Amino acid sequence: MTSRHDADIVVIGAGIVGLAAAFHLQDAGLRVALVDPGDERGRASFGNAGVLSRNSIFPVASPGIRSRLAGYALGRDIGVRVRLGSLPHLLPWTRRFLASAHAAHWRASAAVLDPLVARAFDSHVALAERLGARHLIRRNGWLRLYRTRAAFEGSALERAILAEHGVRAEPVDADAIRELEPHLAPRFTDGIFFADSGSVESPGALVALYARAVAERGGRFVTGTVDRLAANEDGFTVAGAGETLKARFVVLAAGARSDRLARQLGYRIPLAAERGYHRHYRPAGNIVLGRPVHDAAGGYVMSPMEGAIRVLTGVELARPDDPPDYRQIEAVTADAGRTIALSEPVEAAPWMGSRPSTPDGRPVIGRAAHHPGLVFAFGHGHVGFANGPLTGRIVADLVTDRTPPIEIAGFSPSRFGA
Repeated sequence: MTSRHDADIVVIGAGIVGLAAAFHLQDAGLRVALVDPGDERGRASFGNAGVLSRNSIFPVASPGIRSRLAGYALGRDIGVRVRLGSLPHLLPWTRRFLASAHAAHWRASAAVLDPLVARAFDSHVALAERLGARHLIRRNGWLRLYRTRAAFEGSALERAILAEHGVRAEPVDADAIRELEPHLAPRFTDGIFFADSGSVESPGALVALYARAVAERGGRFVTGTVDRLAANEDGFTVAGAGETLKARFVVLAAGARSDRLARQLGYRIPLAAERGYHRHYRPAGNIVLGRPVHDAAGGYVMSPMEGAIRVLTGVELARPDDPPDYRQIEAVTADAGRTIALSEPVEAAPWMGSRPSTPDGRPVIGRAAHHPGLVFAFGHGHVGFANGPLTGRIVADLVTDRTPPIEIAGFSPSRFGA
């Protein structure tokens, strides 16, 4: 490297993917700078359910989703909301999304995602042990619950594909649900217990420990938004926050805003902001929730975190800069209160964040076609937090010309012409 470079590599984005990439790049002896707006609470890494889910190998574009589109558009489905004013912005993404919504793609994507997802828990543990954060990670499984037998039977194809990939998905009846979670109201006839999954006590605390470790190892943090990403004769220029950084390599891990920066170098990758909301509530009385729980009909997840219960919405499709609309979190919280006794909220207002979602449900991980020093690492949708540590390892392997631990051809940006 020459002295003209401010760092060997600039990582754009300091969520869990960017931080894990920075940590592994430091292992390889590289000088790392990270550029991020600095709003810890605004990151998808902060606001997720904390589930390290072994079963999350399916894209959102499921075979039966077309029949539900009218309900989504009209606001009749509590789990999925669409900002109608955002539809023109989302149209290119929506076309590709609907083209992917068939059984063959669903099954093929499961095969592509499985090697990544299968290593999520162990990858988290391996990194957390190095940071003294192992105590934040639990192997407690998680539950998906159904209010009718017919709804449970509708998961037959999913359970069959999970079995093909060796994922344990144990059917549980009302009695077994009561044994696992005795404080839930008797609203559910059936469920699935994913025993090989785990959860994190506080996603925000874990990500903060990653950031501190990167800083202690010499990582430089620049607070601000990147305005310009440009290639030059010996690398890249990253400008923003009143600073200009030059480096030989760049990792683009800016979540839902990654597509805007990719376009500056000629890459058009369809990306949508899957909005999510959450709020923490104190459990009433002696109520205890032992693990994350997904109410399939209610369209929400409840996750125990630091003595409170985090209630999380499903999806709101919107532009990243659209103002918050709290009606979805208010609706699911009212429903969740009929499942478990909740007391007062912890925060004054709900949290909101945006997950970066590709139309085919697979993350974008790989070198840019025309700029080998640019590595894409974004678009994980609902599985970004769980798979951030392994994605960071893959990024470091790509930068240092090592073979990644799993096959990543299915995540290549070339599928979008990038």
